[in-house]
Amino acid sequence: MKCSLCKVDLESSDLGEYGFVIIEVCPSCQGAWFDKGELDRLDESVWTDAEKLEFHDVETHHKKAKCPKCDVDLEPLSPKDAKEVIVDRCPSCQGFWLDNGELDRMREVTAEIDSEITKEMPILKRPSDWSYLRWSIFCFKEYYSKVFAKR
Repeated sequence: MKCSLCKVDLESSDLGEYGFVIIEVCPSCQGAWFDKGELDRLDESVWTDAEKLEFHDVETHHKKAKCPKCDVDLEPLSPKDAKEVIVDRCPSCQGFWLDNGELDRMREVTAEIDSEITKEMPILKRPSDWSYLRWSIFCFKEYYSKVFAKR
């Protein structure tokens, strides 16, 4: 695959700390291609799926980049609550192109959403007669129901 901006071959990388997800990075501009599902695995949030955020189209004066996988025009998008963050998504394969630094900004967006979600969750204490397993399952069900009740 080639970088949609620099037209050089992308190099596979695990970003040095995420050996379970291999992404393609441009050695020239440091932009990165994320196949569908990879961005969510790298955003470090617990409750928020970065790929399923509500995005809005963005008008941009830059030349539209092409998907390195499908060769169709990427759509410049911005998360609903973070208009200063602009990422590019392929309408065909649903992959994401992030310019250098945009992964960090997406992590900030999902962390902020996670923070808002957990603020509304009560701090629960384990009953002394409950096992840790029972307590963990109960907490997971409580938090899961609160997160998905909002969607």
